[in-house]
Amino acid sequence: MRHRKAGKRLSRKKEERIALQRNLTRSLFEQFGGDREFIFTTRAKAKWVRPFAERCITLGVKGYRELQKAADAQGVTVDELRKMQTGQERTRFKQFGPKVREHLTKSIHYRRQATKRLRDPQAVSSLFEQIAPRYLQRQGGYLRILHTNKVALGDASPRSILGFVEGAESE
Repeated sequence: MRHRKAGKRLSRKKEERIALQRNLTRSLFEQFGGDREFIFTTRAKAKWVRPFAERCITLGVKGYRELQKAADAQGVTVDELRKMQTGQERTRFKQFGPKVREHLTKSIHYRRQATKRLRDPQAVSSLFEQIAPRYLQRQGGYLRILHTNKVALGDASPRSILGFVEGAESE
C-alpha cells in the first residue's frame, strides 16, 4: 500500500526524478519566444512536471514585480535599473535608497529560489527576462497540456504537448 506517499514515481529514483523535472522545465523554457513554445513528452511526465514549472514561473513573476517596484522607486525603467546594476559604471547597492534596496533584495531572493530549483543560469535568466514580463497580469495557469493521439515508440505510452498559454487572461 502507498498510504501517505504523494506524487508519482515514474519508475525512477529520487535523484533521477529531480533531474528529469529540471531538464523538462529547462527545455520548455528554452523553447519560449521561438516559433514553437511547447515540448513533446509523455502524458504522465507532462502532468507531473507542470506544477513544478508553474511554480518556477510564479517565482519569476514575483521577482519581476519586485524589480518593477524598485525601478519605480528609483524613477527609471526596469532596463535602465538593470544597466545600473551591471556593466562598467555600476551603481553600488548601498548607493540606492532604502525602498529600492528593499525591493531589489526581494527580487534577488526570488531569483535565488528559482536558481535553487532549476540549477541552470540560462534558464533562470530566460525566466526572469522573457517569460515573467509576459505573464505579469496572469494569476497562474501559465502552461497547458494538449493530448495527442500519437504514442511513443518503444513502450506505446500516450504523448502530449506541454506548452505555454497566451499572455494575459481573456476576460
